[in-house]
Parts: sequence; C-alpha cells; structure tokens
Amino acid sequence: MPEIKRTFNIGKMNRDLDARIVPPGEYREAFNVNIGQSEGSAVGSIENLLGNELVAQSGLSGNAQCIGSISDGGAEKIYYFVTTNSIYNETNTGNHGIYEYDQKTKQLTALIISQQLNFHTSFPITGVNLIDDLLFWTDNRNYPRKINVVTARNNTTYYATTGDIDNLISVCKFAPYESPTLVAATREGAITSTFMEDKLIRFSYRWQFEDNEYSTLAPFSPILFSRLDQPDTVSSNVSNFGEIETFTNAINQVQLSVPTPTGYGIKNVELIYKESGTSVLYVVDDQDVTTEPFINFTYASTDPFRTLPSDQLTRVYDAVPRKALSQEVGGGRLVYGNFLQNYNIPSIAFSVSRTGETTARNSVLDKQSVKSRRTYQVGIVLADKFGRQSPVILSSSGVDTVFVSPNLGNADSITAFNALRLVFADVTQIPSWAYSYRVVVKQREQEYYNWISVVNGASIVERLGDSINKIPRDQTAVIPPSTGSTISPCDVSVYPKYLGGGNVFTSTTANNYAGSLQSIQSIANPTGTALVNTLNNAGAGVTSGICVFETEPVSSELDIFYETSTGGLVSAIPATAIDIDFFNCILLTFDPSGGADPEDHIEINRIRAGYNQPFFDVGVRAYVVQENFTEERRNNTLIHSSGLLNSRTGINYINQFNESEGGLTISLDPLNGSIQKLFTDDTQITVFQEDKVSRSPIDKNFIYSAEGGSVPVTSSTQFLGTIAAYPGQFGISKNPESFASFGFSRYFTDSDRGTVLRLTQNGIDEISGSGMGDFFRDSLKNSTKIVGSFDEYSRVYELTLTGEGYNGNPDTNLATASDGYLTLSFDDRSNGWTSFRSFKQEGGVSLNNSYYTFNGGDLWQHHSENVTRNNFYNSGTKESYVVPIFNDSPSTVKQFNTLNYEGDSGWDLEYIETDIGSTGSIPTIVTNYNTTLQLSGAAPQSIFNGANTVISVENVGVSWAIFVTPLNAQYAFNDISDVILTQAAGSSLTITNPSTITDGKLVFLVQHTVGSSNSIQTLNISGTGADLAFTVALLTVNIQETVSNSSITPASLTFTSAGTGIPIQFSTAVSNNYYIESSDLTVSTAAMPASTSPQAATFGRSGDNVTVEIPITVPTSATAGIVTVNGAATIKPTLTWEQGNVNGVMVLPGNVSTGTSYYTGPYDAASTRTSVITYTCTVTEVLSLNSFNVAYGLGESTSKNNSLLTSSGFGTLTITNILPILASNTIATPVQSGSGAQTAVLRNGGNFSESINIAGDFVTIISNGGNVTAKVQPLDSWVLLNGQANATIVLAPGDSFTLGATANGTGAPRVGGATLICTNTRITPLTDIDITINQA
Repeated sequence: MPEIKRTFNIGKMNRDLDARIVPPGEYREAFNVNIGQSEGSAVGSIENLLGNELVAQSGLSGNAQCIGSISDGGAEKIYYFVTTNSIYNETNTGNHGIYEYDQKTKQLTALIISQQLNFHTSFPITGVNLIDDLLFWTDNRNYPRKINVVTARNNTTYYATTGDIDNLISVCKFAPYESPTLVAATREGAITSTFMEDKLIRFSYRWQFEDNEYSTLAPFSPILFSRLDQPDTVSSNVSNFGEIETFTNAINQVQLSVPTPTGYGIKNVELIYKESGTSVLYVVDDQDVTTEPFINFTYASTDPFRTLPSDQLTRVYDAVPRKALSQEVGGGRLVYGNFLQNYNIPSIAFSVSRTGETTARNSVLDKQSVKSRRTYQVGIVLADKFGRQSPVILSSSGVDTVFVSPNLGNADSITAFNALRLVFADVTQIPSWAYSYRVVVKQREQEYYNWISVVNGASIVERLGDSINKIPRDQTAVIPPSTGSTISPCDVSVYPKYLGGGNVFTSTTANNYAGSLQSIQSIANPTGTALVNTLNNAGAGVTSGICVFETEPVSSELDIFYETSTGGLVSAIPATAIDIDFFNCILLTFDPSGGADPEDHIEINRIRAGYNQPFFDVGVRAYVVQENFTEERRNNTLIHSSGLLNSRTGINYINQFNESEGGLTISLDPLNGSIQKLFTDDTQITVFQEDKVSRSPIDKNFIYSAEGGSVPVTSSTQFLGTIAAYPGQFGISKNPESFASFGFSRYFTDSDRGTVLRLTQNGIDEISGSGMGDFFRDSLKNSTKIVGSFDEYSRVYELTLTGEGYNGNPDTNLATASDGYLTLSFDDRSNGWTSFRSFKQEGGVSLNNSYYTFNGGDLWQHHSENVTRNNFYNSGTKESYVVPIFNDSPSTVKQFNTLNYEGDSGWDLEYIETDIGSTGSIPTIVTNYNTTLQLSGAAPQSIFNGANTVISVENVGVSWAIFVTPLNAQYAFNDISDVILTQAAGSSLTITNPSTITDGKLVFLVQHTVGSSNSIQTLNISGTGADLAFTVALLTVNIQETVSNSSITPASLTFTSAGTGIPIQFSTAVSNNYYIESSDLTVSTAAMPASTSPQAATFGRSGDNVTVEIPITVPTSATAGIVTVNGAATIKPTLTWEQGNVNGVMVLPGNVSTGTSYYTGPYDAASTRTSVITYTCTVTEVLSLNSFNVAYGLGESTSKNNSLLTSSGFGTLTITNILPILASNTIATPVQSGSGAQTAVLRNGGNFSESINIAGDFVTIISNGGNVTAKVQPLDSWVLLNGQANATIVLAPGDSFTLGATANGTGAPRVGGATLICTNTRITPLTDIDITINQA
C-alpha cells in the first residue's frame, strides 16, 4: 500500500506557507522538542527537552525578578541584578540585590542587598560590563554605577551600609567643592631655599578613590604671596630705578589643610602646585587617608618634579550622564548612549558690591586686594554632589557687575583695600539638585605695569631702569623728519597713582580730571624723558618727586569667568554677605618721604613690580556663560569617557569625561529613533537605534570605496570614528532585552516592524521570515516584554515574548499562549525556528557551554539530568508535541488506514485535522476584547502618558498607570491635587490618586474590569495643572551697605506679589563685641524705582542690632532697586573686675577671672555687669546682713540675699552688685566694709531670774548680745510668754520677749521658770539658759 512518511530532518517550523506547499522535513508547530540537535546521537529525530534545576536562590522576599545579568568566562562567574519592586508609580519600594554566582564552587554571594539600589522592573539593566574586578551598569533610572566585585565579595555590607550608596558606586566620583585652607604662611629661618621668592603659587588637591579613580581638582587657593610685613624700598640705583627690588615673596613655608570626608571611598589625597603664567601642574605631596576629616600638608619652598597630565587643568568636571539607557565598554573606555545630561537652571537673584571692611581680607594674606580702576562681573556655578556643573549663572536682578574706584589710604586702611561681596536674594531659588556652588569672576582689564619714576619738571617724567620697556617708543609710527631728532611718539596711556606726595584717585572738573587716563604725548630724544600730565589729586601741577603711574591695562574681549577660592555647600550659604576670596594685587603702603603716619598706597601685581616678572593671573580655570543650558535627553547620541582603564598599569581614568577635550560625543540620525543598545567587538561598536543599526570603528575611521563600501583604516585620533549604517530600515525598536550574541551573530527583534533579525558579517537577515513571519507580525505587535538569550549548549537563540491576547489570535494561539507568553528557539543550523518552549525566562546567560535562565529572581541551569524532562522552574513536567503536515498530492482525496511513528514509546495522537474533517481535540481560540482608555480635557502645562488599548478576556481586571509630567523645566507640580482625574459618564473605572509627587511627576493608577464587548473608557482631566517652577520676582531689592563692623541681613530681598504697604525688612548683623544705634545709620532709598513709592524708614531694636522697615509698593511689572545703608557700629566698652579688699568668693559673668577684660554693651543683659560675692563663716560664728558691705562707687545697685542667709543658718551671705550701663572702658574695684562674722551667742550672762508681782505685770527680756535663732519654752502653765500661756516663742537673732504670769490664787508666793534654747543647728550647740520666775 502507498505510504506517506514524514521525517523532521530540516528541523524548523513553518506557519507561513499554505499547508499544501510546506516542504517535507518542516512542520507546522513543535513544543518542547529538540530536532536539529540531540542529547545523544539522535540528531534529526524528535526528542523532548532536559529540564532545568535551581542552582542559586536570591532569597529576596516578594515577587522578585532578575532585571539584568552578565557572565565572566575567565573567572567562571555570573553577576545578576534582582528586585522585587514593580510598583506602578515607579517609586522605590521592595528589596534589591546584586549577586555573584561561582560556577566552579556553585556558591552564591550577595554582593549588595540594599534598598538604596533603587531598582525597578520597568527599568531593566541592558547595559552591563565587567572590566577585571569592576562591574559597571546603567538602568536609565539611577546614576551610571560601578562596584568592585572583590571588595563586595570580601565585605558584603561595605556598599550597603553607607549613608548614600551612590557616594561609593557612582561612576562619576565625589568632587571637591572647596579650596585648600591656608592655615599659615611663614618665613622660616631654618629654610635656606629661595625657590618661592620669585614665584606666585597656588595650591589645589585631588582625591584618589579605592578603585584608583581620581577626582577633579579642587578650587585653587589664592596666590600665596606676602611680604609678611617686611620693609620695601624703591631702588636708588638709576639703572634699576622703577623696580622695588625687595618686593619678592617672603613666604618660604605654607601649611594647608585639605578635607577628606568619609563615606566616599577616598584612600589618598594629592597636593597640587601651580605657578602663575604656566599651565603645568605638579604633585608636591600625597598622603593616605585614614578616618580624620582633614589632612594637613606643609610645603617648604622645594622644586616639585612630578607632573600631572595637562588635561587635568581643563577637566573642571566630568560629564558622566545623569542617566543612560545603554552602556558598553570598548578600547578601555566607557560609552553611554541615549543619556540624560545637564540640569535646569532657574533665575537666581544676587547682588555684588565692593567692600573695604577688614573682615573681608584674607586672614593670612591680609595685604592682598582687588585691583581698583577695574570692572568685575561675578557669576556663580552650581554643581551636584559629583561635580556635574552648570555654566556661569548671572544675577537675574542684573546687579552682578561692580566698578572698583581708586581711593587713598595706606595698605591697612578700609579705603585702599578692596574686596568683592556677594549676597543671594533668596537661597530657595537655588534648585534642589545643586549640592555646592563656586563663585567666578570676569575681569576684562587685565595685565598692567607700575611705572615708578621721578618727575623732573612740569609734565616731564624720567624713564629709568626697566621703564624703557614699560613705556616704549612707538617704533611703527611715522613722524616728520623735522621732529624725529627731538621726540619720539609713544602709544602708551597711563593712570596716575601717586604724585605730589599723595594718591591721585579722583577725576572731576574741579581737579582738572587729574585721575583720568593720560596719554604719553611723546618721548624726548636723546634724554628719554616722557611728556605726560603730572597733576596731584587737587589738580595742581607737580614738578618734582617720586611718582607712580599705572599703564592702561590689557583688555580681553573673551567672555570668560575665572574660578575664585570661594565656594562651598549650598546648604551652608549664609543669609548675610559672602566676601569673595578673589584678589589680584598686593597693597603696599607707599611713603617715599618716610613719614610717621603714611596715608598712601600703590597696587602691585608683579614680582619686584618689574617688567616681564611673574604677575597675578586672573584665575586658573575658565568658565563661560552658556545660553539655553537646560536638562537634555540626548537619545540619539553617544558619549564616551576621555580617560581609559588599563588594568596592566593600574591606571583608572575611566570615570573622566572631560568635555573640554572635545570629541566625546557623536550623534546619529535622529530620524532613526533613540539608541537602545550598544555592543562592541574588537574593532567597532554596534549601535542599535529604534529604526536603524549602525557601527562606528573604535580608534579608527572609515574610508569609502568607489562602489560605496566602507573600509576601516587606522588614522583617527578620535575614539569613535565615522558612523556607518547597515543596509535595511531595521532597528531594535524599544526592546534592548531581546538582544543576544554568539560568535559572529547578533540576534534582536524589531517589534515595530514585526520582525526578528540576525546581524552577521554579511549584514542583517530577517530570520522571522523563516516560516514564522505571520506569527511574529502578530505576536510582536501585542507584546509587552521581549527577552532574548543565547543557549550555547544547544546553539539556539531563545526568545520569550510576553503579551496580551495571544490565545485569541489563530496565528499566535500556540503552546503557552493561554499563559500570556510564548518562548521559541531559533537554530542557525536549520536557519529556522525549531520549537516552542514551556519556560518563561526573565533573562538568560551562557557560561562555559552551560545555559542559565532566571525566574523569580533565581538562577536555573538548563539541560540538567537531575530533573525530569520538560520540567522548568520546578513547575512540573510539561508535554512535548509536534504538528507535521502530510501534503503529498494535495489535490487527491486520501483515506488513511493507519498512523504510526518510529521512536520510543510515550507519544500520543492528539488530533488530526484535514481540509475535509477533523478528529481529536482541535485547539480553539478564546474571545478577547479591546479596552481603550482615553483622556478627555487638559490641565495647564501638563503632559499625560499611559493611556492605550489593552486586550483581555471578559471579567479580568486590567490597569493603566497614567504619568503626568510638567510641560517643561519651567513648570512643576506643587501639590498632588494639581491634576484631578475622574471617570466620565458611562465609564467604569477605579482611580487611585497619587499620594506624593514622584520625581516631579503625578502617577495615577486606573483599573477596570473587562466586559463582554470592546469598550472605550474615558477619564476626564481637570485641575490647575503645573505652575511655574520658580516664582518670578516682581521686585528685587538689594541692600548695599558700607556699615563698618557690621553686615546687613538679609542683604537682598525678593517680592513676588504686587501690593502697597509691603515692608522691606532687614537688620544689621554687627561683628562680635560691637553694637549699633539707629542714629548711627543712614538709610537711603534714592536708588529705588519711583514705582515702588518708598516711605520713611522706621527703626527697631534686636539686641545689639537695629532692625529697619521701609514700607513700599510692589509694582505689577518686574523691576529692581537698591537701598543703601551707611554708618558704623561702635565697639563695646570693656569691663575689668578687680578683687579689691574683698575676702569673699567673687563670681563674675561667664566665670571670667578678676583682672580679665571683656566686652559688655548697652544692649547686653544686666547679668554681664553683675558680680555676686559670697561670704561664709565657721560653725562657731554667724553672719548678719550688716556683717559685710561691698561698694564699687560706680552707681551700682546692691542687694543682699536674706532668705539665703536665714536658710543657711546665718552661715552664708551673698551680696549682688549690678553696675549701670557702661559708657567707657571700666575697672570695677570693690571696697568691702562691715563688722564681719560674729561668735555665736545665745545670751550673755547665763541663767537669770525675774520677779512678777501680780497678774498683768510683765518683764521685757532683751537679747543681751544674743545673735542666733532661739526659742523660749515655759516650764509652768501659769508662765506667760509674750502674754501667752503654754506657748513656745521663736526668736530671731536679737529679738526680745516678755515674761508674765497669771493671777496667783494659791495664797502663797510661787516659783516657776522657762528655758531659752538655741535653734541654729548649723553651729556648735550652745548651752540652754534657764530663767527663774518669782511671783508674790
């Protein structure tokens, strides 16, 4: 009989072709079978699958899931990431862990278990790399991160117990934000080196971290130059005249303190040295870090020799992305794609002014000053904890520029000294991401020379010594021959600084503009003298004497700001002014005549004030203003580290992303969508965008042949070369988890196009078209998650699709469709899809020819002989089946008599289906319904995402997470009720409102139970929506003060609401030991806009300070104004207490000692002027209020503590003296007087008797010298004490009492008595006194 036989030698499914033309050897469907390979020697036959066994259990409680993994073939280890967090609003809940599985020992180590990892199942980790012991990863949710697996393995709590885990694991390392502190600058006699004498040196530092990364450089210190009060003289040698030959650096040793905060993995700190005029950096010392919060360095005038790479000077921060979706490592460098960078910058109001207050000086380098006759613009730079910076931010109020006018005074005066002062109007304007700030300064007018010379006549000045270079002849000018022998032109202009014995600093009509810029009219030949105006400050001509001019400074048109030494934590910004540690010249008291009280100065910025000598540079590191700087998602751009990691040399610069070097980023065509996945091999990096696959050579470029093909050549200095796209409009959509790699093949899906693809050396192949095109078209369209991995053991690509409605579509109602997922395998050998699988992987990885997948966050090893076949994740044995097609002579009607198979027992026939009929259990599809969520309405400045269509069967609950974000960076939500969602009429929805604002978003959970038909559910939107993120100030008021020994707080105010009668309120903040009266202040509102209608200021008092209130009108349109405050605080008088002749114990305010002066002012508490003197006596003595008196003779008030005297048994007497408010320094000397302590006496004379004749008579008993407390007790009932019978009388010291008696009715004389008893228990007991009473 004829026989139709089917073998499965081709080994792949075919669901695309009509059943009549499916080739022999192919089959319609297979489940849990191997065909192209075998566990034994049965290749080509069908066999079921070996199961998998649990080899590592994470132990995280909850619904754990693996979200990323990587294998290390060399070390035979697997690293993977697990979380239980899948909450809809994407907050940080649940547990998270990073694990290491050792294949050799089969041991699992939890490297980190910490909620601070902040993982979420919606943010899979598809960018993960291992370089030696360093594990790098990114999840597009947190900062890009890195751990040392050896460190984590040896101390599993190391990373987890830190206060902020990113302090240790962020790829971008913690950045220094403050300059080294100059503790001391001295001249040590024991140091003979003169190396520092002609040097202008700054210091910085940098940290080295545990994995050998280096931080950026800290802000540099001021230039360490000082004369240390050594005298200076102008050279008397004519050939050298014009130089101050002694004006060199007197410092030969400096002590600096460098912070070393704990909890950041800092292991070493290097002290960095830089000289003015050169960009070379030197390491002069380094120290290991212990647990101390700072390290002290001493530098002693030695020539450094160890240099740093030049790029470290321009590396002001590392541009490591804040977040990144994709990551790869190639050529020793980190590469990120589709990343978030920068921050949103609000408007920040601050003001800048000039101050001359002594408190603004550098306490060690006190003669340094800001050069006058210059305009300075001040900006701020904000940075996050890891140093990622904003560009220069200028004041939104426009008060960031100040011109420093020249003045007179010696180097120690407040008129000659200049400093810049900055005040923030409202610190809350600084965004929350900003961790630190630094102050930067722009100075257009830069280099200049001091021309020190002699006036030789009216408008004639000598050019001696190096002045011929400072004031040169103009060799390029054309002059008439008739004058060439007598004069030469000069194109130099100068400012007069010192003429006629004093500073020249004003320029008005009244003084003939003496202080203005003067042109040197000519230079006389052959004498070389210069013709220039020589006017003193009064405008009178000067004809002789030493003079000093300053050449017109070189002007820079570059819009560059330079770093100062001022910066710190945003959280520590004071409400008062910040004095900027920025100085660019040295003040030198200038008095050639040698007067006793010099009142003039010059400003020098060069060693010896000489020509071409080292000079004060403006700063070290440059910053610029950048327009339109904002948070930016660069989804089609790659960025790579500028430094690399070389494990052989131990160099680790991989954290360095130095944008100043250029070429760190390369962008791909944005029309091809965002970058989703990166993959490197030895020579190139492959870039997977949503709609395109491209490649870029590493350290090479492409050249193109005439035919258009690309050939890599090694001729590029850029790390990433030319981007070359692979042919075909295919990408990876938004499913980077579908990627897997083996050998020369890269497998991935393009769900937007319904295809599965393979990238090889020959280009991109559409492997979904190998018999499964219709299946993938429908299954990928409805997929919600796609995971791919490569099984090196079986040599197949395993692809798991999780989605909706698979069992409602005949093309996808296969295998495990009813469970909401489909897993199938692709075999390169058959170039087809061999079988569906009954396991749902969370991810998979192969290691040394073993295949592992993850389920429930646990690691399972496949192809295990230890479990039953088709048993995956311990879910029980599942079936295997195959659906062959018998299509020989398809037009002929055939009748089968028998059906059999060749093979082992256990296979059963489930159904037969023909084009005529069928028998058995034919698979059927279920009825699914589409439920569409729509949004109706809008909320201002708000964007809504999350509404879509879901597919499900009847009576199943479905849900949507609706994410509401502000329109852009200018807006923010202030309250969870800013957006309100309610169900529309006819909809059946359950809405869970947000309980908090999450990462700037509002997240709603919307739930619905699917009905018996397709439906549209509608949400109505209402609410106020997002508001401006940063309140716009209608009025900014800057308080500019020149109040000696005081500042103003707040120094700037902003008003955001219009209205009248709104007060400007501020107060003085006097220096320690000062006070101020309102009469000492002058407040002016002349610089306030007229629209503010400022009223008269009223004054109040707050301790030593004066409060000021000025009612104004805040206009409806934005403006700014200035309130000026002038005045001076008064130093408090001092008070010194002396002991005098007092022999009591003197207690003084604050436990100050006698003979020690301290300050006390009129508004200090009276207790600061109070003395308390305590006297005590022995147990045989007593004190009284008159025992001692103390007087200072200063109009004080005096009091004595009688209650203490009494309660102490008259053994302690205190005298309190409160001095009046002092008007001048006072010495308070007490004068003691009084009888002193007395011997305790009950009553002089001992026992005694008294006679009482008749009732009504009484006798007064006086104390007779008694000075203690006592009592009198009657011995007989008829004895009356103070007229009372049977009464005990209590006596104070010195009290008297009366004795009396009742009527004697006995008819005979009688004798009675009483006893006088001492009641003072403190003293030594006194003998009682008996009193005898005789009555007739």
